[in-house]
Amino acid sequence: MPVLSRSHPRRRHAWRGAVFAATIGTLTVVSTATAHDFWIIPDLFAIAGNSTSHINGRSGTRFPAGSAVQPARVADARIIGAAGQTKITEMSVEGGSLRLHQKPATAGQYLVAVKLTPRVTRSTPAGLLRFLRAESASAEAARLERDHSLAGLDSVVYDGASYASTVIQYGRGGPSAFAMTAGYSLEFVPVNDPTHLHRGDTLHVKVMGGGKAVAGIGIDAIPAADTSTPPVVGAPSTSLTLTADANGVVHIPLGNAGLWLLRSAFVSRKAGGNPNEFEVARSTYVFSVNAKH
Repeated sequence: MPVLSRSHPRRRHAWRGAVFAATIGTLTVVSTATAHDFWIIPDLFAIAGNSTSHINGRSGTRFPAGSAVQPARVADARIIGAAGQTKITEMSVEGGSLRLHQKPATAGQYLVAVKLTPRVTRSTPAGLLRFLRAESASAEAARLERDHSLAGLDSVVYDGASYASTVIQYGRGGPSAFAMTAGYSLEFVPVNDPTHLHRGDTLHVKVMGGGKAVAGIGIDAIPAADTSTPPVVGAPSTSLTLTADANGVVHIPLGNAGLWLLRSAFVSRKAGGNPNEFEVARSTYVFSVNAKH
C-alpha cells in the first residue's frame, strides 16, 4: 500500500466526507448519526521504516469528525505485531484529538488496539434495551430479546466498554498482522488483508465476541465519502447494516474510496458475576480503501 501524506487529496477529502446510511440485504435506510462511537485513525496507514506512527483517538456521532478522548480514559493501548506487542505509553491531547505515538520495532504489519476504561451503569432491562437502540445497536437489543437473556431480571448492572483498533504497515515487507487479536471482548478480525483494498473490492471480517465467532451479530460499515472520485457504479456507496453469517463473518462491498469505520455491540454476562451483571462491549475498526488498482 503506498505511503500517503496528510496533504494527499484522497486523505484530505476522506476527512471532509459526509456519512450516509442504508442497509444491505433489506435495503432499508437507517440512521447512523446517534451512536457515540470511539475510534482511532492513523495519520498514515503505511509509514517508512525508522519512523514513528501517530494515531488519532476521537469520539463522536459522525465519523470521522469527533472530539478528543482524554488520556486518563485509556485503560489499554498496544501495538501488536507477529513477533510480539508493545504498550503505547506516549499519549496526549493535541488540538481536537487524542494523540498516541509509537515506533514499531521491525518492519511488518501491526494491529493498533485501544481500550477505554469501562463505565458502570445500573438500569432496568428495558433501560438497557433503550440504550442499545439509541446507540445504533438495535440488532443486539433484538438478540437479547430473542434469547430471553434479560428474562426475570428486575435490574441490571453493566460495564460499558469501548474498544477501537486499526492496522498499519511499517517499513517494507515483514510479517502480516491483520488477523491478530488484542483479546478484547469484541473484535473485528479481517479474513483478507485490509491494507490492500481498492474501491469495488469486498472486505471479509470475522466478528469475535468473548474470543469466539458470533453468528448473526449485526454490524455497521460506514464510509467517509471521498469526493475526489465517484463511487463504483452498482456498488453500495452509503453506510451498510449487515448481519454475520453462521461463522460470524460479514462480507462488506466497498463502493467508496477513503476511510471506513466498522462498529458493533455485544452484550455478555460478566464471568463470575451475578446473573444481572453484564458487559456491553462496543468496538470499532478503521481502515482505508484505495481509489484504483
